[in-house]
Amino acid sequence: MADSIDLTLDTRILNCTYHVERNYDNLEIAHRIYTELVTRKAAIPIDPDQDVINEIYDSWYTLFKITREEIKTLSGKSLKDDNSDELVKMSIDILNKGLRPHLTAYQAKFRKWYAEELEKEDNLGKCPQEIQKEYPDYDELIKSMKDVNDLLVQYSEKLNTFIRTTK
Repeated sequence: MADSIDLTLDTRILNCTYHVERNYDNLEIAHRIYTELVTRKAAIPIDPDQDVINEIYDSWYTLFKITREEIKTLSGKSLKDDNSDELVKMSIDILNKGLRPHLTAYQAKFRKWYAEELEKEDNLGKCPQEIQKEYPDYDELIKSMKDVNDLLVQYSEKLNTFIRTTK
């Protein structure tokens, strides 16, 4: 079963092709990451009018941790034989070039601002979506979140292609 497949990510954040070997370890890891992506607010398109930014950040944080754990579970044999290098590289690129830059630039500032806003009397009775739209850099933050989301959607699609391809 040692076929491989080229997976190309072509987004505003990342444009790269990975030549991923289709072996059982890679298929299992890809399936677990894919399941995490499509069952949480990661690879589901963001709707700024409905979604709560803090909940998206919580979901992304969990995805980050789980992806890192999946990478750590690779067998010594897979690492020694270089069978998983490209899947690992792709996953690390998603974390370090996709999620991490946005989280570093926006998450802490937004969460601090949002926590302070929740305490203000003016915001009592407002829904979270209304409050978050008042964030000073809201448009820039949403644009960046959508770029990350586009990358995660495409990543999930490529993992699904990898999992479902039969050769």
